Amino acid sequence: MTTLQILKYLAVLLIGSSLALFIFFSINNRYLLQNKSAVDSAVTKSVIKLEDELNKINLVVESMAFFYENKRYIPQNLFERFTDPFIKELNGIKALAWAPKVEDSLRTKFEEYRTITQIDSSGQLVRTTSNNVHYPVTTLNPVAPFNQVLGYDVFSDSTKREAILRSLKTGKPAISGPIQLISEADGVRGILALKSVSSAESPKNKGIVLGVYRMDKLISETLKSEIKVFNLCIHDHEAGDTLLFSNIPTSKTHKDQYKKTIIKKSINAIDRKWDVHFVPKQEYLSFPHVFESYVVLILGLATTLLLAHLARRRDNHNDRLEARVLLRTGELEESNKQKENLLREIHHRVKNNLQITSSLINMQKRKLVSKEAITALEDSQARISAIALTHQKIYQDKDSKAVNLHEYLKDLMEYQNKISPSFSYKINCPEISIDLDKAVPLALIISELVTNAVKHAYPDKKITTNSVST
Repeated sequence: MTTLQILKYLAVLLIGSSLALFIFFSINNRYLLQNKSAVDSAVTKSVIKLEDELNKINLVVESMAFFYENKRYIPQNLFERFTDPFIKELNGIKALAWAPKVEDSLRTKFEEYRTITQIDSSGQLVRTTSNNVHYPVTTLNPVAPFNQVLGYDVFSDSTKREAILRSLKTGKPAISGPIQLISEADGVRGILALKSVSSAESPKNKGIVLGVYRMDKLISETLKSEIKVFNLCIHDHEAGDTLLFSNIPTSKTHKDQYKKTIIKKSINAIDRKWDVHFVPKQEYLSFPHVFESYVVLILGLATTLLLAHLARRRDNHNDRLEARVLLRTGELEESNKQKENLLREIHHRVKNNLQITSSLINMQKRKLVSKEAITALEDSQARISAIALTHQKIYQDKDSKAVNLHEYLKDLMEYQNKISPSFSYKINCPEISIDLDKAVPLALIISELVTNAVKHAYPDKKITTNSVST
């Protein structure tokens, strides 16, 4: 495996894995954005719903106050008929009530039919101590579950008293700070929504109408769908950020989450201000781990591995083909080399055979006395030597395919010069190569020309110089 192949496989794996991871995180990020949008939408709707519910409370106590302003006395059954629609419509309502103003001077007369009570330090209802003014509950809807509340002096508790005094001062509805509900022993906090009622005949206060709300019911019934998205806690800003309601877990992990993900909103609760802290639930904050994203990731990684495997198989196939080509090329080169050696050997043997033939002619020449016969044999010997020289040059050539013409002419003239040393020569020929088919005829022609030139060019005087040019 080459370095280039390794880099190619790594590039395929890196690009494929990066693309799969990018799509994986893109899908999950899309769901994260959807969750964030769902949280923001739920928070906005919650604020609107809570403010609407508080406005409904305001309208209810205004209606009850108006009802009592125009009546001298309202019996229990009439009060129930009037307030039943409110009980059904209001979220988190525990009871609606009427508490007339009873001055301490009239307390004895009032207690002829109902004792005025308050809550002691142990949480029990006991007869109230002397105060200048009392606001005992006399009419209640529903009455059956809360009989023990009848006669309870709302003015005996400081938190409730502060709300009553505020309403007396402004003449408008008021909401109390967080209170402990008398009828509930589970520590759940509640609030009072109340309004002072003046007599139609006299502006003097004659009592208060009030609605008792349980905070957990108010939140769960008002925010039925939104409460699935987040936890929340509500603090009464006017009471020094006293906690009104909270469903946020108290573990350290959730406290850390609370600090990081809190969304703060303020709500106008009639004449008070509530600070609401929304904390999105874990499933809306954590990584979504969407199933389809894992499918895409697995398919992407599998495809990447498959591509790398296919690339590797293709490279292996190419390597095998290349090895076969190299092997076949080597075999062909070896075969060609053997053929060239064989051809060179053939040329060598032909040259040797021609030299043997020349030697036989030379032996025959020594036995002859006739000049014409000797000359004829010498001419044949020259021709044979020219051909032999051609074959010698062929097998001496590295390719065994051609003859260097310049070198051939040089060797040919040296041979002729040995036969007839009485002449000199000059070769004027470029460095070119010719094949055997052209070399043999050319060798015979040049040998014949040189032989004739030596014999016949200058018959009357000694030859000193010949020039061979081609």
